[in-house]
Amino acid sequence: MPLAGAPLPAAQRVAGRARLFCGKSDGRTRLQRLYQDGSAKIRLPAVQGDPLEAVLINTAGGMTGGDRLGWTIEVGA
Repeated sequence: MPLAGAPLPAAQRVAGRARLFCGKSDGRTRLQRLYQDGSAKIRLPAVQGDPLEAVLINTAGGMTGGDRLGWTIEVGA
């Protein structure tokens, strides 16, 4: 039982961001840049042919109030 007036411990929060940049090369969509930080991940399955497939993952498993996750996907010509 907490002591009266004792500060409560800070709640653990999830933070992460991931960015995927892709463009066309040799007539196919190709990965150009990939950035991942914290619990936000992007995986590119080994799939033959187009289109390029990406899987967005939250490695923390869930989200609650105060969590901050973001994914950015950019496609160039």
